[in-house]
Amino acid sequence: MTTWVSRRWAKSVGVLTSALALSLGVSLTPVTPAYAADPPVTADKQDYYKYYKLKSIHDQGVTGKGITIAVLDGAVNPNIPELKGANIQDRTPCVMSSAPENMAHGTTVAQILVSPEFGVAPDATLYTYTIPLYGDDPGTNCTISGWTGKAENDTPLLIEQAINDGANIITISSSFPTDSIDLRWAMARALAEGVIVVAAMGNETTEDPDDALAIWTGICGIGATTRYNTLTEYTNWGNGLLTTALGTVLTRDTSTGRVEEADGTSFATPIIAGFLALGWQHFDEDVSAGQMLQALAATGRSGNEWNKFTGYGPADPIAFLRSDPSQYTDENPCVPQDNRSLP
Repeated sequence: MTTWVSRRWAKSVGVLTSALALSLGVSLTPVTPAYAADPPVTADKQDYYKYYKLKSIHDQGVTGKGITIAVLDGAVNPNIPELKGANIQDRTPCVMSSAPENMAHGTTVAQILVSPEFGVAPDATLYTYTIPLYGDDPGTNCTISGWTGKAENDTPLLIEQAINDGANIITISSSFPTDSIDLRWAMARALAEGVIVVAAMGNETTEDPDDALAIWTGICGIGATTRYNTLTEYTNWGNGLLTTALGTVLTRDTSTGRVEEADGTSFATPIIAGFLALGWQHFDEDVSAGQMLQALAATGRSGNEWNKFTGYGPADPIAFLRSDPSQYTDENPCVPQDNRSLP
């Protein structure tokens, strides 16, 4: 078994391994690789599944059923053993061909969220919106007006598409330039319509990264901590951080079929998106997105006080699901703490 770290997507692209980087934009058509002999990953092998006692939550019928999560990431290959039976729908409006080796990152995120065996929210519906990778064929078939095949132009269109498709939660594991007006408007629309947006803080061991989406008011930054609630050696921290989760997962490489260990805030982020999907199902339908985020913050393991290293503290899904979000004001707590926030 090998190990790779998902270093934060630098500027408008994201590095999956030292040799593979994400470039943002168009839809990809999955190609099914031939798998090696590694057996399917089981729940008892996933540290986060055991650590967060997800089986006990799922056994109570809290599985994310009826909730839709939108993933903006690399292509997802739904044909791997770990995703057999998962409800995954590719909603990307533009089609292009993609090599199997370019699916590692997005497929890992999908496994964390909806794997029937060890997903955080295994019964949620996953809508995927593919961000293209270097070396993929962009093709010419696109059904969305204004598509250019460039990250800074097309990512806002994917967010708008996810909102139009009825997503409850959007999870993004990439960084973007903060001067993207179109992206800012797309995020503002998501917040106005009660769609929760969680975004990875990144992996450069940096305080207050200036290209993290969490610098924008209402976007919830997610960092990575260890099972001892200490920062990982790679995570970013600081302004805009809401909470943290474990950042280490087992995943199947979509090119080789081998099971590997991967680390990064890219993988802590869908864990939090999954917790929120559980909350959307579990809490009364009158609970708002702001109240649910307030409950997640209030039940974090830091005594309800914000700090720049773990936000409101590492997330505790059991305490979160036992809480009463209706007691909180309908205010999004994902607000940068030093008044440098962007709308």
